[in-house]
Amino acid sequence: MGLAPQCAAMSDIPAQRSRRLDTPLVATAALLAATVLVDPAALRPAAVLASSLSALVLLGIVLQRATTRRATTTTGELASGLDTSVARLTASEERYRTMVEHAADPILTFDLTENVTSLNRAAEFLFGWERQTLIGEPASRLFADSSVRALQRWTRESLLVPAEPAELEVTAVHREGRILHLEARAVILRSDGVPTGTEVVCRDVTVRKELDRLRADFLAMIGHDIRNPLGAIFGYTEIMLDAAHPLAPEHREMLMRINNNTRTVLTLVGNFLEASKIDAGQLLLERRSIDVNAVLRRAAEQYGAHAQLVGVELVLKPCDDLPTIAADALQVERIVANLVTNAIKFTPRGGRVTLSTERLPSSVAFAVADTGVGIPRHEFSRIFQRYARTGDQTREGTGLGLYIVGTLVEAHGGFVTIDSTPAVGTTFTVYLPISDWRVANADATLPIAPAVTALH
Repeated sequence: MGLAPQCAAMSDIPAQRSRRLDTPLVATAALLAATVLVDPAALRPAAVLASSLSALVLLGIVLQRATTRRATTTTGELASGLDTSVARLTASEERYRTMVEHAADPILTFDLTENVTSLNRAAEFLFGWERQTLIGEPASRLFADSSVRALQRWTRESLLVPAEPAELEVTAVHREGRILHLEARAVILRSDGVPTGTEVVCRDVTVRKELDRLRADFLAMIGHDIRNPLGAIFGYTEIMLDAAHPLAPEHREMLMRINNNTRTVLTLVGNFLEASKIDAGQLLLERRSIDVNAVLRRAAEQYGAHAQLVGVELVLKPCDDLPTIAADALQVERIVANLVTNAIKFTPRGGRVTLSTERLPSSVAFAVADTGVGIPRHEFSRIFQRYARTGDQTREGTGLGLYIVGTLVEAHGGFVTIDSTPAVGTTFTVYLPISDWRVANADATLPIAPAVTALH
């Protein structure tokens, strides 16, 4: 029975009751009329009683009709409320279907056996198939076997223990045979708490994956075809600049320029390679006990000739009682090298760069201070970001040096501070723990994750 017939039947009930209640009233009135006709004097003693009964009868009739009207009104309101709720649910479902159908991201749903149950317009465009062709087909029609297994495994686990939506990397195939790389977000669909299937929202990252592959090929080319010849040039100039080989002053200066420029390019290439390894999570820390004073001393010797060539004084002020720390010597040297090269780069001729160390209760601090152009305070929050550059764009560089510094320092459990005044100078201070609480012993290997931000 529909909703309207039900409401009509409910509205007839009070009327039927009203007719049943009116029959005794009619009978009583007929009896009173007959009595008056036979013996009018017989009703005189009961006049008061008759008046009272009449009043009660009238009151009953009024209340009966009021109740009937309220029942009729309540039934009408109920029917109207049900109609409104049904209309709202229908409109809400229609809005949801419209949102899914016109969403920018491809959306597919699967039953618990990984068969396609629905897909939106964006999914049709992504895979090149019409939805009528795919409905009821297995997920393997679209996804690679490894991706289907990953989806199955996650679905089975989530059925037993409700889980957050999963981020899956999916390899798919277009109707024309092209390989698609997708980032898929999967959620379990439920009806009254019972799992009914899986919804997968996809994002096409094929272009990004192709760019990553091209970048990897480019890095391989840099590492082999550029870095190795530059390393050979640098080594030959080091040999020729050795004091055991006398050179004319002008020849020595030219060799020093070749040596310094080669070192600069090697540093740029090295930073690019290291940043790429960090982003890929392929750079590891190999912790050993190291002497930070020795690291700074080697940096001063390595960059002393370059500082002298550009007219900058390089000063070393080590702390005498500095303890050893558990750290990766190569990466700490990379931190120092990036800070020193930056300091020399942004310090004008006649300026000074000072390397110093300090012992603290639970850490070792080393500072690289310069008398250069300085960094505006509003740039402090961004200089550790990848490819960030300061306001002075006249110096060469990739903007990766401080990004690598921040990432490597955080990987060691330390932090970096900045103290800078424009036209006065800048001081970077690195704090490294003597013993990192995150590792059980000094000799450990840990992966380096990209730094989100550096403390400053």
